[in-house]
Amino acid sequence: MRKSVERGLIIILAGIVLGTVGNLASPRGISFITPPKQIPKAEEYLSLEKAKSFWESGTSVFLDAREPEDYKAGHIGNALNLPVMAFEKHFGEVAPMLTPESKIVVYCDRTECELSHQLASQLKQTGYTNIHMLFNGWTAWREAGLPTAQGSTP
Repeated sequence: MRKSVERGLIIILAGIVLGTVGNLASPRGISFITPPKQIPKAEEYLSLEKAKSFWESGTSVFLDAREPEDYKAGHIGNALNLPVMAFEKHFGEVAPMLTPESKIVVYCDRTECELSHQLASQLKQTGYTNIHMLFNGWTAWREAGLPTAQGSTP
């Protein structure tokens, strides 16, 4: 009986070691420690008044980071949909309207929404530098009575 327990422990330890080595060697390995959630700083966000002035000037591109269904239900007037969860799929539709220097305002919805932060990060990695995030974008814009639209095209 004792030999069976010893063999079982050896098999379990070998499995742990092999699994750990395989995980470390894999480019898609699972992180052992979850990185802390990064909380965006207040200065990273654009005020609603500043966003409104950008929108009124017509010199900014507004990008909605939410899913297409949410965008179709309602979005900031003239905003384009670039869902961050399908960035690679949709970026080609939006890219011709942008230059690396374009003033870009990204937004999503609600105070807990991280999609705009993720989209801003993706755009920065792609070479865009003039990116602004509108905190609680869709809700704040709509509640302020600013121009909105529905449907799939601006």
